[in-house]
Amino acid sequence: MSTVFSGGTIRTMDPVHPVVDAVAIDGGVITAVGDADTVRAAAGPGATHHDLAGRTLLPGFVDPHHHLYLVAGDRYTRAFDDHPARLRDLLDRIAAIARADTGTGWLRLHGVRPLLLAEGRLPTAAELDTACPNRPLHLLSVSYHESTINSAGLSALGYGTATPDPGGGHLERDRRGRPTGVLVEQASFIAESLTRRATTGDADWVERATAHSRLLARHGITRIADLAVPPEGAGRYARAAPDLAVTVHRWHVGAAEIGDPTMPDLDPDQDPGHPRTPLGGFKLLIDGGERCDLCLTGRQLLRSAAGMPLAVLRHGRRALALSRRGGTPVRRPDGRWHNGLRVLDRDRLTTAVRAAVARGLTPALHAVGNGAVTDALDAVNGLGVPVRIEHAMICDPATARRLADSGAHVVAQPSFLYDLGAELTMLPLPAPLRLIPLRTMLDAGVPVAASSDYPAGTLSPLAGIQAAVTRRVAGGTVVHPEEGLTVEQALAAYTRDAAAALGMAGRAGVLRTGSAADLVELDRDPVRANPERIAGIRVTGTWCAGRRTA
Repeated sequence: MSTVFSGGTIRTMDPVHPVVDAVAIDGGVITAVGDADTVRAAAGPGATHHDLAGRTLLPGFVDPHHHLYLVAGDRYTRAFDDHPARLRDLLDRIAAIARADTGTGWLRLHGVRPLLLAEGRLPTAAELDTACPNRPLHLLSVSYHESTINSAGLSALGYGTATPDPGGGHLERDRRGRPTGVLVEQASFIAESLTRRATTGDADWVERATAHSRLLARHGITRIADLAVPPEGAGRYARAAPDLAVTVHRWHVGAAEIGDPTMPDLDPDQDPGHPRTPLGGFKLLIDGGERCDLCLTGRQLLRSAAGMPLAVLRHGRRALALSRRGGTPVRRPDGRWHNGLRVLDRDRLTTAVRAAVARGLTPALHAVGNGAVTDALDAVNGLGVPVRIEHAMICDPATARRLADSGAHVVAQPSFLYDLGAELTMLPLPAPLRLIPLRTMLDAGVPVAASSDYPAGTLSPLAGIQAAVTRRVAGGTVVHPEEGLTVEQALAAYTRDAAAALGMAGRAGVLRTGSAADLVELDRDPVRANPERIAGIRVTGTWCAGRRTA
């Protein structure tokens, strides 16, 4: 049955008709958009009416970089949002959770932010043993890019002095070469996969996935891309699909060279078995997260070093810990100085990207640092197919112009400014590099979509929109204010442009005849609101494919 929405502000995010009086939906599709009389006539005499009562209607928010699969794999996702200030306080919190949890196998706790601890680091296995001595424990950072396991966990995984470091990561070791329990980048991801598979059953996963999808709907989100789905995730998503409150586009992860025979050769329009969870593409990691490939000229390196004393004065041991994460800068053949960890070098990256494209999968390339972004652009040069660059957190105008020329979509995370800004701004970033340079990229002509990277970042799109506009971190500092967007641009990044990053341009993210009936109703109009208070706007209704989900 048709439903007509009218009686408030309706922002379509369609540049041709940005504001209309009414919208009609039927069968999961928008059937009419325009003035009230025309829409009511198109909907027919049997249509129901939804009175907006002065509220604002938008296309449903789209989160093109999310991690629902990981969230559903854990009971204790974001367990430390009220973050302790000292390592001792963290260990006390872990001990309390361990005492209350009646399980006997692996205990997985997620959400630690080492740089919020006075010590600026994760606890070691020996320190974790004081809080949880009798069962294996895996303590994951909020980003998953680093973690730590206790002595029982080291034993359960068989990690010892002879355990080799994986490419693109390492096990931190003491002076005798024994693992301390701290796992970095690929070592952390490998352990995360092993411990998750040991703890998560199908029924538990489906139940938690369904619950999380309802939380997404309460935030006005109607469509996401899950950027870390292992091969076994396809079956789980198929079982969960009827009850999910959002549409999930799956981006698989697996062998770096796309050699996994379980990977299907499908694109979103060729996956009839999963209409609510279509296959979107394949994710490849180029660099690390906190240990991203930062690339500096000699002059920039000197300026960065000159700013270190002030950073240490302001932030103490935490600034020193952050500076050590990237390692000692190394001069590479390009004549620039690089630090951080690389997962794929240029040759392996190029091979992997072409293998993904040959199988009909859209590559999503995790490139945080400007060095990784540059190599991503070299790898996709001449492909002529849609490619996504995930994050591109550190960039300059010249690289932004290259991104625009490549036609790649950048999927950025404005909300990182909101809740990770304290860590991201500890060390000086030499010009012309910018942190999350949204304005620079848009001005260069780069299609920029916005996402949460949840659970690494804040879930709420409205918090992300506020951060994209104000550039204000949680502590109050404004970071690169010249990189701020208008509210309209930020809304587009979370709707129309985010849908385009999923390969759904014109079919989602806009209120247009024939597009998906994904809608969100807000109690206030973000365009007319105080930008500093956008995060406080309430979601009063969400519809996914025409079905009310919140």
